[in-house]
Amino acid sequence: MSTKTERDQGIHERWRARMEDDFAPDHTPEQTPDPSLRLAIAAEYAAFQLGQINRKLGKLIDVLDASAAKK
Repeated sequence: MSTKTERDQGIHERWRARMEDDFAPDHTPEQTPDPSLRLAIAAEYAAFQLGQINRKLGKLIDVLDASAAKK
């Protein structure tokens, strides 16, 4: 039997894997979820991707600042 922590970790890992993949709604036309749910899923994905971009740009700025300081 798994503990709550193990279940939470598994949920988090599945969520992160889904967010890191290209956005692809996993429903069929016959099983389309409520529009508010679809919007929430898309917004969560967009927020995750913007966070990833922000972190990568921060690293790039740090590298550029360090390079400029050496000159």
